[in-house]
Amino acid sequence: MGQEERPVEGRPDQEEQARLIRRTGNGPTVENEEALLRERFGATDMAGVFHTSDADQDGEPAADEAPAADPEGGDAA
Repeated sequence: MGQEERPVEGRPDQEEQARLIRRTGNGPTVENEEALLRERFGATDMAGVFHTSDADQDGEPAADEAPAADPEGGDAA
């Protein structure tokens, strides 16, 4: 194959995608958003991203967390 990129029908190239990006002006909905997030999720990681710990926002266990053991020892399925 050559060095040229293969055209893909119906998909914009990177330059066209860049032209489609528009600023929305959508900012934080509350003045102290960062403080509220820090209170709920703790400190950010090195990239400035907040993470949940044991449960997601719905109170369900995190996806990578093992399910709780059945107290009766039976198969739940």
